[in-house]
Amino acid sequence: MSLYEIAYNLHMPVYLLLDMPYDELLGWNEFFSQRPVGWREDSRTFTLLRAQGVKARPYEIFSSLVPIYKDNTPSIVNGYMSTETLKKSSIFQKLVSSIDGDNATKEVLLDDKDNGV
Repeated sequence: MSLYEIAYNLHMPVYLLLDMPYDELLGWNEFFSQRPVGWREDSRTFTLLRAQGVKARPYEIFSSLVPIYKDNTPSIVNGYMSTETLKKSSIFQKLVSSIDGDNATKEVLLDDKDNGV
């Protein structure tokens, strides 16, 4: 994103951006790459399209929604989810907390080692 685009979206003149600390400017650039300008409008429009029966994924229709939706999809390879992705998922967190918290995970891991798995 160019300096002028950042200034336009922050509603401030470019000369103020030039006085901004470099780390903050990089932070704004990262923010706008993760949350592109106009993504909320595109998301609302997609919700309306979905209600009308559109079957496509949001990022297939609106390029501004790629960083919003595509990065949040779990990485599944050959029908299996990676261990790290599974541990970060909300369902795993609910499973672990539902049976004696973290002790359940430790017991399962110990049982797997004893069985030679």
